[in-house]
Amino acid sequence: MQRRSVIHDSVSVDVGGAASMSTTNERSARQRRLLKRRKKVAFRSHYGTEIGTFLFLALACFVLLGCFILVGFKIYDALTGTTHTSHRHRWEADDYTDELPFNPIYQVKEAIESVGDRTDRYAKLRMQIDPLLPDDPERSARRVQELTTHTYQTHPMDPHNSDQMTYDIYDCPDTPPTGYPFAWNIMRILQNWPTDDPQPRSHIYQGLCVFDYTKDYDKAMTYRNAEVPFVVINDPAVHKTVERWNVPGYMQSLLGRVEHRCEYSANNHFMYYTPVGHHDRHYKRHHDKIPEGWTEPTEQLRLTFREWLNHANVTDDYLGPDMPHWYFRLIGCGSMGNDGSCDRGSSEYLYDELPYFQPKPNLYIREPKEQKGIHCRFGMKGVIAENHFDGSRNAIIVLGGSRRYILSHPNECENLALFPKGHPSARHSAVDWSDPDLQEYPEFEQAAANEVVMQPGQVLYL
Repeated sequence: MQRRSVIHDSVSVDVGGAASMSTTNERSARQRRLLKRRKKVAFRSHYGTEIGTFLFLALACFVLLGCFILVGFKIYDALTGTTHTSHRHRWEADDYTDELPFNPIYQVKEAIESVGDRTDRYAKLRMQIDPLLPDDPERSARRVQELTTHTYQTHPMDPHNSDQMTYDIYDCPDTPPTGYPFAWNIMRILQNWPTDDPQPRSHIYQGLCVFDYTKDYDKAMTYRNAEVPFVVINDPAVHKTVERWNVPGYMQSLLGRVEHRCEYSANNHFMYYTPVGHHDRHYKRHHDKIPEGWTEPTEQLRLTFREWLNHANVTDDYLGPDMPHWYFRLIGCGSMGNDGSCDRGSSEYLYDELPYFQPKPNLYIREPKEQKGIHCRFGMKGVIAENHFDGSRNAIIVLGGSRRYILSHPNECENLALFPKGHPSARHSAVDWSDPDLQEYPEFEQAAANEVVMQPGQVLYL
């Protein structure tokens, strides 16, 4: 007979046949468990090796694929001259260039690596217009001549003393003459041609030399290095821009629907100012320099080119000095942020359109590292930018229409009644040049100046 509950007791108590059978069964069970574990380990080891091998091969394939792509780009670059480098910002003291990858659709001939527009839209636009305007300096010069609407004679220079000499502005000496540039009394200039009147005069008071780019380049460089103002004419590169910008419809296509800065004035006077905010520490320190009741002289807007043109393209009946005026502006950031970060809707294509203003040494750019961008203004007939000084050199080009400049030497600042430092319009004259108040600003009557009327294709160096 069997006793069913003897397994535990048999180990310790019973030493007969029942105990021997229990020990044998346990050994067999342990062997089965050990074999099972070995099979599991073998399974894991086998498939783990397969997965590791697969991952390694996949990684190797990706590396090889990347190498093939890189080699392909290098070969393409060598054949086409196109760069595929990433956009790196590295504006260092001894390196003012920053590489921008050229657009693979079309590379603008005048483009350089550091600045410009690389968008598909601009590349396609230039790809369409460039074949229509092949390099032909004579044709471009004729087009510029067609756009020149007036010619001016200059008033004679009357030396005030023996130290001052006269000179022919169209045949200036090799070096700036003593007292250059000759200046006249400001009241004579304003009486001859009031600033509110856009009708050209036959004679102007011009003391600035005029240099022909194709004949007087070295002479112009001498005057530039002497840090004196002058005018440049007949620059073939400038003529090319004038020709392209006056192709019907080109400006609309170039500017598109992007909103740009625009100033609105209830009259024809535009006075720059820095907005005064309650949290502006600078103006809190100089609050006594802001006249009581001062208001912002213009309104800052953002318009598309088409919207501005609708305002500006009106008949003379709507262009009187007391009528509303709009002053449109594009900004190319360039070295201040060639990704366009210095201004919303920036116009980086200005560096491709006006290659002579690119940050590289030339007649107009003396210190490329110090360039502060390109500002391009579109003014209605009669617009007046109030008298002011800028803090750096300027090269000014006119691409359409005419623009009159009245210029004074820096030593005339005391006579021009400038607003004090801390005023929102500091750097500007407090005098209304359209109606000078000589009782409030008697020193203005003693100021000296000269004028120049810029025509399409001409460049003024200041």
